[in-house]
Amino acid sequence: MGEHMAKRAGNGSIDVTQGVIWRQLLALCVPIFFSSFFQQAYALINTYIVGQFGGKIALGGIQSTLSLSELAIGFCVGLGAGCAVITGQFFGQRDDDRLSRSVHTAMTLALIIGACISVFGVIFLPSVLTLMGTPDELMWEAVAYSRCYFGAMVFSLVLNMGTALLRAVGDTRAPALIIASGCIFNVVFDLIFVAWFKMEALGCGIATALTIAINASMVLLRLIRADGPWRLELSRLRIDPVICKSMVATGLPLGIQASLYSISNIIVQSTVNSFGADAVTGWGLAARLDGIVWMVTEALGVAMTTFSAQNFGARNYDRMRRGYHTSLVITVTLIGSMALFLITFVDPLARFFIDDSAVVGYTSTMIHFIAPFYLFYSIVDNTSGAIRGSGESLRPMLLTVVGTVVFRVIWLLVVVPMHHTLQTMLMVYPVTWILTACLFVAYHHFGHWLSHAERRRDKLELSI
Repeated sequence: MGEHMAKRAGNGSIDVTQGVIWRQLLALCVPIFFSSFFQQAYALINTYIVGQFGGKIALGGIQSTLSLSELAIGFCVGLGAGCAVITGQFFGQRDDDRLSRSVHTAMTLALIIGACISVFGVIFLPSVLTLMGTPDELMWEAVAYSRCYFGAMVFSLVLNMGTALLRAVGDTRAPALIIASGCIFNVVFDLIFVAWFKMEALGCGIATALTIAINASMVLLRLIRADGPWRLELSRLRIDPVICKSMVATGLPLGIQASLYSISNIIVQSTVNSFGADAVTGWGLAARLDGIVWMVTEALGVAMTTFSAQNFGARNYDRMRRGYHTSLVITVTLIGSMALFLITFVDPLARFFIDDSAVVGYTSTMIHFIAPFYLFYSIVDNTSGAIRGSGESLRPMLLTVVGTVVFRVIWLLVVVPMHHTLQTMLMVYPVTWILTACLFVAYHHFGHWLSHAERRRDKLELSI
Protein backbone atom coordinates (compact mmCIF):
# COMPACT_ATOMS: atom_id res chain seq x y z
CA MET A 1 0.00 0.00 0.00
CA GLY A 2 2.82 2.42 0.85
CA GLU A 3 4.49 1.90 -2.53
CA HIS A 4 1.12 2.28 -4.28
CA MET A 5 0.41 5.58 -2.51
CA ALA A 6 3.91 6.87 -3.26
CA LYS A 7 3.40 6.13 -6.95
CA ARG A 8 0.18 8.13 -6.94
CA ALA A 9 1.77 11.07 -5.13
CA GLY A 10 4.71 11.03 -7.51
CA ASN A 11 2.48 11.63 -10.52
CA GLY A 12 1.43 15.13 -9.51
CA SER A 13 -1.73 13.91 -7.80
CA ILE A 14 -2.87 14.83 -4.30
CA ASP A 15 -4.66 12.36 -2.04
CA VAL A 16 -6.88 14.53 0.20
CA THR A 17 -8.45 11.71 2.20
CA GLN A 18 -6.03 12.44 5.05
CA GLY A 19 -3.99 15.39 6.30
CA VAL A 20 -4.64 19.03 7.29
CA ILE A 21 -7.83 20.15 5.54
CA TRP A 22 -7.17 23.86 5.00
CA ARG A 23 -3.71 23.16 3.58
CA GLN A 24 -5.07 20.56 1.20
CA LEU A 25 -7.89 22.84 0.05
CA LEU A 26 -5.36 25.57 -0.68
CA ALA A 27 -3.03 23.06 -2.36
CA LEU A 28 -5.91 22.17 -4.69
CA CYS A 29 -7.28 25.70 -4.98
CA VAL A 30 -4.16 27.77 -5.72
CA PRO A 31 -3.16 26.02 -8.97
CA ILE A 32 -6.82 26.05 -10.09
CA PHE A 33 -6.93 29.77 -9.37
CA PHE A 34 -3.80 30.42 -11.42
CA SER A 35 -5.22 28.28 -14.21
CA SER A 36 -8.35 30.45 -14.21
CA PHE A 37 -6.18 33.55 -13.81
CA PHE A 38 -4.28 32.82 -16.99
CA GLN A 39 -7.51 31.99 -18.80
CA GLN A 40 -8.87 35.35 -17.71
CA ALA A 41 -5.54 36.97 -18.52
CA TYR A 42 -5.71 36.05 -22.17
CA ALA A 43 -9.34 37.11 -22.24
CA LEU A 44 -8.23 40.49 -20.89
CA ILE A 45 -5.34 40.57 -23.36
CA ASN A 46 -7.85 39.96 -26.16
CA THR A 47 -9.93 42.83 -24.81
CA TYR A 48 -6.94 45.16 -24.53
CA ILE A 49 -5.44 44.43 -27.95
CA VAL A 50 -8.80 44.55 -29.77
CA GLY A 51 -9.73 47.73 -27.88
CA GLN A 52 -6.45 49.40 -28.82
CA PHE A 53 -5.96 48.11 -32.39
CA GLY A 54 -9.44 47.04 -33.52
CA GLY A 55 -11.64 49.78 -32.09
CA LYS A 56 -14.91 50.00 -30.23
CA ILE A 57 -17.03 48.18 -32.86
CA ALA A 58 -14.73 45.16 -32.98
CA LEU A 59 -14.59 45.04 -29.19
CA GLY A 60 -18.36 45.35 -28.90
CA GLY A 61 -18.87 42.58 -31.46
CA ILE A 62 -16.76 40.20 -29.40
CA GLN A 63 -18.44 41.19 -26.12
CA SER A 64 -21.90 40.59 -27.62
CA THR A 65 -21.04 36.89 -28.11
CA LEU A 66 -19.90 36.23 -24.53
CA SER A 67 -23.20 34.75 -23.38
CA LEU A 68 -23.26 32.32 -26.32
CA SER A 69 -19.69 31.24 -25.59
CA GLU A 70 -20.62 30.75 -21.94
CA LEU A 71 -23.59 28.61 -22.99
CA ALA A 72 -21.41 26.13 -24.88
CA ILE A 73 -18.53 26.19 -22.42
CA GLY A 74 -20.92 25.91 -19.46
CA PHE A 75 -22.42 22.70 -20.83
CA CYS A 76 -18.96 21.29 -21.59
CA VAL A 77 -17.56 22.18 -18.17
CA GLY A 78 -20.64 20.78 -16.43
CA LEU A 79 -20.42 17.48 -18.27
CA GLY A 80 -16.67 17.37 -17.61
CA ALA A 81 -17.25 18.04 -13.91
CA GLY A 82 -19.67 15.12 -13.73
CA CYS A 83 -17.16 12.80 -15.37
CA ALA A 84 -14.44 14.07 -13.03
CA VAL A 85 -16.60 13.40 -9.96
CA ILE A 86 -16.91 9.71 -10.87
CA THR A 87 -13.19 9.57 -11.65
CA GLY A 88 -12.34 11.22 -8.34
CA GLN A 89 -14.49 8.73 -6.45
CA PHE A 90 -12.67 5.80 -8.09
CA PHE A 91 -9.37 7.48 -7.15
CA GLY A 92 -10.52 7.80 -3.53
CA GLN A 93 -11.59 4.13 -3.54
CA ARG A 94 -8.20 3.17 -5.04
CA ASP A 95 -10.03 1.22 -7.76
CA ASP A 96 -7.44 1.49 -10.54
CA ASP A 97 -9.32 -0.55 -13.15
CA ARG A 98 -12.46 1.57 -13.02
CA LEU A 99 -10.33 4.72 -12.74
CA SER A 100 -8.67 3.87 -16.06
CA ARG A 101 -11.97 3.01 -17.76
CA SER A 102 -13.53 6.24 -16.54
CA VAL A 103 -10.72 8.35 -18.06
CA HIS A 104 -11.06 6.70 -21.48
CA THR A 105 -14.85 6.92 -21.41
CA ALA A 106 -14.73 10.63 -20.52
CA MET A 107 -12.28 11.55 -23.26
CA THR A 108 -14.28 9.62 -25.87
CA LEU A 109 -17.39 11.55 -24.85
CA ALA A 110 -15.44 14.81 -25.14
CA LEU A 111 -14.42 14.11 -28.73
CA ILE A 112 -17.91 13.10 -29.87
CA ILE A 113 -19.86 15.88 -28.15
CA GLY A 114 -17.27 18.54 -28.96
CA ALA A 115 -17.44 17.76 -32.69
CA CYS A 116 -21.24 18.02 -32.63
CA ILE A 117 -21.19 21.41 -30.87
CA SER A 118 -18.60 22.76 -33.32
CA VAL A 119 -20.69 21.86 -36.37
CA PHE A 120 -23.96 23.10 -34.85
CA GLY A 121 -22.42 26.38 -33.67
CA VAL A 122 -20.75 27.34 -36.96
CA ILE A 123 -23.96 26.73 -38.93
CA PHE A 124 -26.54 28.44 -36.72
CA LEU A 125 -24.61 31.30 -35.05
CA PRO A 126 -25.79 34.14 -37.36
CA SER A 127 -29.45 33.26 -36.77
CA VAL A 128 -28.97 33.07 -33.00
CA LEU A 129 -27.18 36.44 -32.87
CA THR A 130 -30.02 37.99 -34.87
CA LEU A 131 -32.62 36.55 -32.48
CA MET A 132 -30.66 38.07 -29.58
CA GLY A 133 -31.08 41.53 -31.12
CA THR A 134 -27.37 42.12 -31.63
CA PRO A 135 -26.92 45.71 -32.88
CA ASP A 136 -26.43 45.84 -36.66
CA GLU A 137 -23.13 47.69 -36.39
CA LEU A 138 -21.71 44.84 -34.29
CA MET A 139 -23.09 41.89 -36.30
CA TRP A 140 -20.25 41.22 -38.75
CA GLU A 141 -17.59 41.29 -36.05
CA ALA A 142 -19.73 39.10 -33.76
CA VAL A 143 -20.25 36.42 -36.43
CA ALA A 144 -16.59 36.41 -37.47
CA TYR A 145 -15.32 35.95 -33.92
CA SER A 146 -17.92 33.43 -32.75
CA ARG A 147 -17.51 31.17 -35.79
CA CYS A 148 -13.80 30.83 -35.01
CA TYR A 149 -14.55 30.20 -31.36
CA PHE A 150 -17.23 27.58 -31.96
CA GLY A 151 -15.19 25.96 -34.70
CA ALA A 152 -12.61 25.16 -32.01
CA MET A 153 -15.20 23.82 -29.57
CA VAL A 154 -14.08 20.21 -30.04
CA PHE A 155 -10.64 21.26 -28.77
CA SER A 156 -12.24 23.25 -25.98
CA LEU A 157 -14.20 20.25 -24.74
CA VAL A 158 -11.11 18.04 -24.85
CA LEU A 159 -9.22 20.74 -22.93
CA ASN A 160 -11.92 21.14 -20.27
CA MET A 161 -12.51 17.40 -19.90
CA GLY A 162 -8.79 16.69 -19.65
CA THR A 163 -8.15 19.35 -17.03
CA ALA A 164 -11.19 18.16 -15.04
CA LEU A 165 -9.85 14.59 -15.02
CA LEU A 166 -6.40 15.74 -13.92
CA ARG A 167 -7.93 17.78 -11.11
CA ALA A 168 -10.06 14.80 -10.06
CA VAL A 169 -6.89 12.92 -9.11
CA GLY A 170 -5.49 16.02 -7.42
CA ASP A 171 -3.17 17.10 -10.25
CA THR A 172 -4.02 20.80 -10.35
CA ARG A 173 -0.49 22.03 -11.13
CA ALA A 174 -0.23 20.70 -14.70
CA PRO A 175 -3.45 22.37 -15.95
CA ALA A 176 -2.29 25.68 -14.46
CA LEU A 177 1.06 25.48 -16.29
CA ILE A 178 -0.65 24.52 -19.55
CA ILE A 179 -3.09 27.43 -19.36
CA ALA A 180 -0.22 29.78 -18.46
CA SER A 181 1.67 28.75 -21.59
CA GLY A 182 -1.55 29.27 -23.56
CA CYS A 183 -1.61 32.86 -22.37
CA ILE A 184 1.77 33.43 -24.00
CA PHE A 185 0.62 31.82 -27.26
CA ASN A 186 -2.51 33.97 -27.21
CA VAL A 187 -0.54 37.21 -26.84
CA VAL A 188 1.66 36.30 -29.78
CA PHE A 189 -1.29 35.31 -31.99
CA ASP A 190 -3.25 38.45 -31.03
CA LEU A 191 -0.33 40.68 -31.94
CA ILE A 192 0.05 38.88 -35.27
CA PHE A 193 -3.59 38.73 -36.37
CA VAL A 194 -5.08 41.84 -34.70
CA ALA A 195 -2.25 44.36 -34.31
CA TRP A 196 -0.18 43.41 -37.37
CA PHE A 197 -2.66 42.04 -39.93
CA LYS A 198 -5.47 44.38 -38.69
CA MET A 199 -8.04 41.54 -38.78
CA GLU A 200 -9.93 42.96 -35.76
CA ALA A 201 -12.54 40.52 -34.29
CA LEU A 202 -11.77 37.83 -36.88
CA GLY A 203 -8.10 37.95 -35.96
CA CYS A 204 -8.97 37.68 -32.27
CA GLY A 205 -11.14 34.64 -33.05
CA ILE A 206 -8.33 32.94 -34.97
CA ALA A 207 -5.88 33.65 -32.14
CA THR A 208 -8.28 32.22 -29.54
CA ALA A 209 -9.01 29.09 -31.59
CA LEU A 210 -5.32 28.37 -32.14
CA THR A 211 -4.59 28.82 -28.44
CA ILE A 212 -7.37 26.44 -27.41
CA ALA A 213 -6.14 23.80 -29.89
CA ILE A 214 -2.56 24.02 -28.57
CA ASN A 215 -3.69 23.80 -24.95
CA ALA A 216 -5.90 20.79 -25.71
CA SER A 217 -2.93 19.02 -27.31
CA MET A 218 -0.80 19.71 -24.22
CA VAL A 219 -3.46 18.30 -21.88
CA LEU A 220 -3.73 15.17 -24.00
CA LEU A 221 0.05 14.79 -23.89
CA ARG A 222 0.00 15.12 -20.08
CA LEU A 223 -2.59 12.34 -19.80
CA ILE A 224 -0.77 10.13 -22.29
CA ARG A 225 2.50 10.48 -20.37
CA ALA A 226 0.96 9.95 -16.91
CA ASP A 227 2.57 7.09 -14.99
CA GLY A 228 -0.54 6.00 -13.15
CA PRO A 229 -3.90 4.28 -13.65
CA TRP A 230 -5.34 7.49 -15.14
CA ARG A 231 -2.92 7.27 -18.08
CA LEU A 232 -4.63 7.83 -21.44
CA GLU A 233 -3.97 5.32 -24.23
CA LEU A 234 -5.48 6.39 -27.55
CA SER A 235 -6.00 2.78 -28.62
CA ARG A 236 -8.29 2.28 -25.60
CA LEU A 237 -10.57 5.22 -26.34
CA ARG A 238 -14.04 3.76 -26.05
CA ILE A 239 -17.18 4.12 -23.96
CA ASP A 240 -17.79 1.83 -20.99
CA PRO A 241 -21.63 1.71 -20.92
CA VAL A 242 -22.05 1.38 -17.14
CA ILE A 243 -19.50 4.07 -16.24
CA CYS A 244 -20.81 6.30 -19.02
CA LYS A 245 -24.33 6.00 -17.63
CA SER A 246 -23.09 7.04 -14.20
CA MET A 247 -21.07 9.91 -15.66
CA VAL A 248 -24.00 11.18 -17.71
CA ALA A 249 -26.33 10.85 -14.70
CA THR A 250 -23.93 13.06 -12.74
CA GLY A 251 -22.67 15.33 -15.49
CA LEU A 252 -25.80 15.94 -17.55
CA PRO A 253 -27.65 17.82 -14.78
CA LEU A 254 -24.53 19.95 -14.28
CA GLY A 255 -24.32 20.60 -18.02
CA ILE A 256 -28.02 21.43 -18.23
CA GLN A 257 -27.71 23.68 -15.17
CA ALA A 258 -24.82 25.58 -16.71
CA SER A 259 -26.63 25.81 -20.05
CA LEU A 260 -29.84 27.10 -18.50
CA TYR A 261 -27.83 29.60 -16.50
CA SER A 262 -26.17 30.73 -19.72
CA ILE A 263 -29.55 30.94 -21.46
CA SER A 264 -30.70 33.31 -18.74
CA ASN A 265 -27.51 35.29 -19.39
CA ILE A 266 -28.41 35.39 -23.08
CA ILE A 267 -31.70 37.01 -22.08
CA VAL A 268 -29.67 39.40 -19.92
CA GLN A 269 -27.46 40.13 -22.93
CA SER A 270 -30.54 40.79 -25.05
CA THR A 271 -31.77 43.22 -22.40
CA VAL A 272 -28.38 44.95 -22.31
CA ASN A 273 -28.46 45.17 -26.11
CA SER A 274 -31.58 47.31 -25.82
CA PHE A 275 -29.51 50.03 -24.11
CA GLY A 276 -27.19 50.44 -27.13
CA ALA A 277 -23.65 49.62 -28.25
CA ASP A 278 -21.92 51.54 -25.41
CA ALA A 279 -23.88 49.56 -22.81
CA VAL A 280 -23.01 46.30 -24.58
CA THR A 281 -19.29 47.14 -24.56
CA GLY A 282 -19.44 48.33 -20.93
CA TRP A 283 -21.24 45.15 -19.89
CA GLY A 284 -18.60 42.99 -21.54
CA LEU A 285 -15.79 45.00 -19.95
CA ALA A 286 -17.42 44.68 -16.51
CA ALA A 287 -17.53 40.92 -17.03
CA ARG A 288 -13.82 40.95 -17.78
CA LEU A 289 -12.96 43.07 -14.74
CA ASP A 290 -14.87 40.99 -12.21
CA GLY A 291 -13.50 37.82 -13.74
CA ILE A 292 -10.95 37.55 -10.91
CA VAL A 293 -13.82 37.16 -8.44
CA TRP A 294 -15.24 34.27 -10.42
CA MET A 295 -11.75 32.78 -10.71
CA VAL A 296 -11.46 32.47 -6.94
CA THR A 297 -15.04 31.29 -6.62
CA GLU A 298 -14.55 28.66 -9.30
CA ALA A 299 -11.21 27.54 -7.83
CA LEU A 300 -12.73 27.05 -4.38
CA GLY A 301 -15.75 25.28 -5.85
CA VAL A 302 -13.63 22.88 -7.94
CA ALA A 303 -11.27 22.26 -5.02
CA MET A 304 -14.28 21.50 -2.82
CA THR A 305 -15.65 19.10 -5.44
CA THR A 306 -12.34 17.21 -5.68
CA PHE A 307 -12.02 17.13 -1.89
CA SER A 308 -15.59 15.91 -1.49
CA ALA A 309 -15.35 13.30 -4.27
CA GLN A 310 -12.18 11.66 -2.95
CA ASN A 311 -13.46 11.60 0.63
CA PHE A 312 -16.85 10.31 -0.44
CA GLY A 313 -15.09 7.49 -2.29
CA ALA A 314 -13.12 6.77 0.90
CA ARG A 315 -16.32 7.09 3.01
CA ASN A 316 -14.83 9.94 5.10
CA TYR A 317 -18.16 11.75 5.58
CA ASP A 318 -17.17 13.76 8.65
CA ARG A 319 -14.11 15.01 6.79
CA MET A 320 -16.35 16.11 3.91
CA ARG A 321 -18.37 18.29 6.31
CA ARG A 322 -15.27 19.80 7.93
CA GLY A 323 -13.85 20.56 4.50
CA TYR A 324 -17.02 22.41 3.52
CA HIS A 325 -16.96 24.63 6.61
CA THR A 326 -13.26 25.37 6.12
CA SER A 327 -13.89 26.32 2.50
CA LEU A 328 -16.65 28.74 3.52
CA VAL A 329 -14.29 30.59 5.88
CA ILE A 330 -11.70 30.94 3.10
CA THR A 331 -14.41 32.12 0.69
CA VAL A 332 -15.76 34.86 2.95
CA THR A 333 -12.26 36.24 3.49
CA LEU A 334 -11.11 36.23 -0.13
CA ILE A 335 -14.29 37.20 -1.98
CA GLY A 336 -15.13 40.01 0.45
CA SER A 337 -11.67 41.53 0.04
CA MET A 338 -11.71 41.36 -3.76
CA ALA A 339 -15.20 42.83 -4.05
CA LEU A 340 -14.08 45.83 -2.00
CA PHE A 341 -10.99 46.31 -4.18
CA LEU A 342 -13.01 46.18 -7.40
CA ILE A 343 -15.60 48.66 -6.15
CA THR A 344 -12.81 51.09 -5.20
CA PHE A 345 -10.73 50.92 -8.39
CA VAL A 346 -13.22 50.11 -11.18
CA ASP A 347 -12.85 53.49 -12.95
CA PRO A 348 -9.07 53.44 -13.51
CA LEU A 349 -9.21 49.74 -14.39
CA ALA A 350 -11.85 50.35 -17.04
CA ARG A 351 -9.96 53.31 -18.53
CA PHE A 352 -6.86 51.14 -18.87
CA PHE A 353 -8.69 49.03 -21.46
CA ILE A 354 -10.59 51.68 -23.39
CA ASP A 355 -10.55 55.49 -23.23
CA ASP A 356 -14.25 56.12 -23.77
CA SER A 357 -16.17 57.94 -21.04
CA ALA A 358 -19.56 56.44 -21.97
CA VAL A 359 -18.27 52.85 -21.87
CA VAL A 360 -16.37 53.50 -18.62
CA GLY A 361 -19.50 55.00 -17.07
CA TYR A 362 -21.58 51.93 -17.87
CA THR A 363 -18.84 49.63 -16.57
CA SER A 364 -18.56 51.53 -13.29
CA THR A 365 -22.32 51.54 -12.73
CA MET A 366 -22.58 47.81 -13.31
CA ILE A 367 -19.72 46.92 -10.97
CA HIS A 368 -20.88 49.19 -8.16
CA PHE A 369 -24.38 47.75 -8.37
CA ILE A 370 -23.60 44.02 -8.20
CA ALA A 371 -20.15 43.68 -6.57
CA PRO A 372 -21.45 43.94 -2.96
CA PHE A 373 -23.36 40.69 -3.56
CA TYR A 374 -20.60 38.47 -5.00
CA LEU A 375 -20.29 36.64 -1.69
CA PHE A 376 -23.74 35.07 -2.01
CA TYR A 377 -22.93 33.45 -5.33
CA SER A 378 -19.62 32.24 -3.91
CA ILE A 379 -21.53 30.47 -1.14
CA VAL A 380 -23.62 28.76 -3.83
CA ASP A 381 -20.47 27.56 -5.63
CA ASN A 382 -18.92 26.18 -2.44
CA THR A 383 -22.07 24.43 -1.29
CA SER A 384 -22.88 22.92 -4.67
CA GLY A 385 -19.24 21.75 -4.95
CA ALA A 386 -19.49 19.97 -1.62
CA ILE A 387 -22.71 18.25 -2.69
CA ARG A 388 -21.78 17.34 -6.26
CA GLY A 389 -18.55 15.71 -5.10
CA SER A 390 -20.76 12.89 -3.86
CA GLY A 391 -22.24 12.49 -7.34
CA GLU A 392 -25.55 14.08 -6.32
CA SER A 393 -26.26 16.63 -9.05
CA LEU A 394 -29.94 16.44 -10.03
CA ARG A 395 -31.43 18.17 -7.01
CA PRO A 396 -28.75 20.89 -6.90
CA MET A 397 -29.52 21.50 -10.56
CA LEU A 398 -33.20 21.97 -9.74
CA LEU A 399 -32.33 24.40 -6.92
CA THR A 400 -30.15 26.43 -9.28
CA VAL A 401 -32.76 26.41 -12.03
CA VAL A 402 -35.49 27.61 -9.68
CA GLY A 403 -33.43 30.10 -7.68
CA THR A 404 -31.31 31.57 -10.44
CA VAL A 405 -32.69 30.76 -13.87
CA VAL A 406 -36.49 30.74 -13.53
CA PHE A 407 -36.69 33.75 -11.27
CA ARG A 408 -34.14 35.61 -13.38
CA VAL A 409 -36.11 35.01 -16.57
CA ILE A 410 -39.35 36.12 -14.90
CA TRP A 411 -37.64 39.29 -13.68
CA LEU A 412 -36.17 40.09 -17.09
CA LEU A 413 -39.32 39.37 -19.09
CA VAL A 414 -41.89 40.81 -16.68
CA VAL A 415 -40.33 43.35 -14.29
CA VAL A 416 -37.74 44.98 -16.57
CA PRO A 417 -40.22 45.83 -19.39
CA MET A 418 -42.37 47.64 -16.80
CA HIS A 419 -39.37 49.63 -15.52
CA HIS A 420 -36.95 49.68 -18.42
CA THR A 421 -33.83 51.00 -16.69
CA LEU A 422 -30.34 49.62 -16.34
CA GLN A 423 -30.67 49.58 -12.56
CA THR A 424 -33.83 47.43 -12.73
CA MET A 425 -32.04 44.97 -14.98
CA LEU A 426 -28.99 44.81 -12.69
CA MET A 427 -31.17 44.13 -9.64
CA VAL A 428 -31.79 40.61 -10.96
CA TYR A 429 -28.30 39.51 -9.86
CA PRO A 430 -28.38 40.28 -6.11
CA VAL A 431 -31.98 39.05 -5.79
CA THR A 432 -31.36 35.69 -7.46
CA TRP A 433 -27.97 35.13 -5.82
CA ILE A 434 -29.39 35.66 -2.32
CA LEU A 435 -32.37 33.39 -3.04
CA THR A 436 -30.20 30.60 -4.47
CA ALA A 437 -27.67 30.79 -1.62
CA CYS A 438 -30.46 30.34 0.93
CA LEU A 439 -31.84 27.33 -0.96
CA PHE A 440 -28.44 25.63 -1.17
CA VAL A 441 -27.48 26.16 2.46
CA ALA A 442 -30.85 24.79 3.57
CA TYR A 443 -30.51 21.74 1.31
CA HIS A 444 -26.94 21.05 2.45
CA HIS A 445 -27.94 21.08 6.12
CA PHE A 446 -31.43 19.56 6.00
CA GLY A 447 -31.60 17.58 2.75
CA HIS A 448 -30.77 13.90 2.32
CA TRP A 449 -28.25 14.29 -0.50
CA LEU A 450 -25.62 12.10 1.16
CA SER A 451 -27.95 9.14 1.53
CA HIS A 452 -29.08 9.53 -2.11
CA ALA A 453 -25.42 9.49 -3.21
CA GLU A 454 -24.65 6.40 -1.11
CA ARG A 455 -27.47 4.46 -2.73
CA ARG A 456 -26.30 5.48 -6.19
CA ARG A 457 -22.73 4.41 -5.44
CA ASP A 458 -23.89 1.05 -4.10
CA LYS A 459 -25.85 0.40 -7.32
CA LEU A 460 -22.82 1.33 -9.42
CA GLU A 461 -20.57 -1.04 -7.50
CA LEU A 462 -23.03 -3.89 -8.03
CA SER A 463 -23.28 -3.15 -11.77
CA ILE A 464 -19.57 -3.18 -12.56
